Amino acid sequence: MTTTALCLTSRLRLRAFQPADAAAFAAYRAHPEVARFQSWEPYSAEQSAAFVAAQTGASIPAAPGSWVQIAIARPDTDELLGDCALCLNADEPRQAEIGITLAPGQQGQGYATEALRALLSYCFGELGLHRVVAVTDCLNEGSVRLLGRVGMRREAHFRQNIWFKGSWGDEYVFALLREEWPGIAG
Repeated sequence: MTTTALCLTSRLRLRAFQPADAAAFAAYRAHPEVARFQSWEPYSAEQSAAFVAAQTGASIPAAPGSWVQIAIARPDTDELLGDCALCLNADEPRQAEIGITLAPGQQGQGYATEALRALLSYCFGELGLHRVVAVTDCLNEGSVRLLGRVGMRREAHFRQNIWFKGSWGDEYVFALLREEWPGIAG
């Protein structure tokens, strides 16, 4: 099935979810290490199917205050590698929060960096957003490195601010302004 790309890079297509993504989505969302720093527990096959069905055909971006998941796929085979998340701020829709999840077998190959750069280009270029933030657990070293690699700056370190999976957790907030994104005139 040919799908329209929201963003296209040399190795990736960011696009809306489709029903054929359910099995791959279920496989990586069920992995305990993938869920470790996420707000969800490992997904069951039923939860995955329901989630993909709900995201299929969803508007990108979603209404301010609502999250939408964006599939990360190979442009040649359309194989699902992971997903990005995007939420326009409910009170100020010129600001957004983003996130990313990759299947374990796809990690360490530069896909997350490429996908987030494409998503940031979409946010600042197509959507004309003013500011984009990302929140990550301070213990998630891979995410911390990734957010720095795509040009986001660490703006906050919240200590024990979230009760997360049975204990208090620390979070970093990373941000980037439109005027700081390469190729965009302020």
